[in-house]
Amino acid sequence: MFQNPEGSSRLNNILSKIGDEEVYVCAVQLAEIADWAIRNKVPPLDRVALVKELARIVPLDEQICLDAATIMFQRRKAGQNDFGLIDGIVLAGARSLRQRLLTFDRDFAGEDDCLILS
Repeated sequence: MFQNPEGSSRLNNILSKIGDEEVYVCAVQLAEIADWAIRNKVPPLDRVALVKELARIVPLDEQICLDAATIMFQRRKAGQNDFGLIDGIVLAGARSLRQRLLTFDRDFAGEDDCLILS
């Protein structure tokens, strides 16, 4: 998706799922995007700019951080030991806006407000 955004079937899949809905990205996900870009020798600012064209940025606040810790604890208690704090932050950010989370990450399986793409 990020290597060739305009010809990406993955990006087209995402765009078809969201239609005309408002799109949000949690601020911490910008760091994940930049990390991917650096590892793949792609200019990180270009990829972050692309995401910012498509989505509004959800700033982190104290409540999202506290909710993220609770989400992570609950997922790990349920046996999903690889569910990370960043996953919790992203889900808490979506829930703070009463939005669904659209993801390719199977770690979110079982959450009613998460739509997992294949």
